[in-house]
Amino acid sequence: MNDASPDRPLLPKTSALRWEIGAALGIKLLLLVGLWFLIFRWQHRPAGKPDIAAHLALPAAAQPFSSQPVKESDHVR
Repeated sequence: MNDASPDRPLLPKTSALRWEIGAALGIKLLLLVGLWFLIFRWQHRPAGKPDIAAHLALPAAAQPFSSQPVKESDHVR
């Protein structure tokens, strides 16, 4: 009827929980401070907005494209 055995506690020790909570809060604080520095104090920010079109532009082709349709060969299909 009683599933809890007397030699096995149902909850972990409070000192272990305090240590885990403290470590989790410390990691969270460290990540938040790092994020704050990344957003607000980044030293190497670009002077202006980046030119996305120039970044994604294809290299110039050797021969310009023609607006004339390509003539297919006269063989029978």
